[in-house]
Amino acid sequence: MSETLAKHKPGDRARSMTGYAETVTEQDGMVLTVSLRSVNHRFLDLHVYLPEPLQPLEPKVRRGIQEKNPRGRLDLKVTLDRATPANVSVDEAMLGRYIELFRRLGAQYGLSAETDMATICRLPGVINLTGLEAAGGELLARLEAPVLAAVEQTFRRWDEMRAAEARFLLDDMGKRVGRIQESAERLEGLQAEIVLLAQKRLQERLQTLLGQAGLDPARLAQEAALLAERADASEEILRLKAHAVRLALVLDQEADVGRKLDFLLQEMHREANTLLAKTAGLGEGSLPLTDSALEIKGEVEKLREQAQNLQ
Repeated sequence: MSETLAKHKPGDRARSMTGYAETVTEQDGMVLTVSLRSVNHRFLDLHVYLPEPLQPLEPKVRRGIQEKNPRGRLDLKVTLDRATPANVSVDEAMLGRYIELFRRLGAQYGLSAETDMATICRLPGVINLTGLEAAGGELLARLEAPVLAAVEQTFRRWDEMRAAEARFLLDDMGKRVGRIQESAERLEGLQAEIVLLAQKRLQERLQTLLGQAGLDPARLAQEAALLAERADASEEILRLKAHAVRLALVLDQEADVGRKLDFLLQEMHREANTLLAKTAGLGEGSLPLTDSALEIKGEVEKLREQAQNLQ
């Protein structure tokens, strides 16, 4: 492994695109729960869910997150539940009117007027719960600061989780870059042998096809050499090695790692495909080169998947 790769350490500020965090606090007899979940997305796609009394806080909540996070599909959910049972009251006058109405309609249409208390209690206005809905603006005034503080705490926890996941991800990516460079170095060692193999293989084919035509041996050798030169993959190997070093440096950067990896990995994928195309048809002698090129392509494809999950 090269000196550059040996020194590689994950960037301190890299973040995974996926994460989850939750904060639960109790405030004024109510349980406040804030959860934040994220998945990969090219742009910021923020969804905020607040209970009705807290809806006026959405602009502040949304702005606070937008200022700190540029990408990803984020779902922020805030819920309020009573820490103690709600006060229950029964409007007996309304209950009596419902019962009287049922009996009158039953007698008028010859229907049974029997019903159960559970059904009646579900009718509008019979059972009243005093709590969140009744609090209105007073509840918003009491809870604005605690809600915003809980959102901030949840965001920090979510960010810490993403940073921890990114460290593991970057460590694995660094190892894969190391394997790519090792494969490229093996390819470099095989290159001279591969050129000779290509030249011999092409010369044999030309002899088979044109031997009866009396082709000048010198011209035949010249054409074979030109074709073998086209099979020379030294430039692709050199570019792969250079891209691997650059990739390790990008992994060390502090911010926007995912976007910066895209171009490099596209280029490495192209070089790996070119290597495979150049080894096609060279016979069993080219198998070590083909195997190494396939290893590189496999690692690059895995890196491209991982890069999609880095911010």
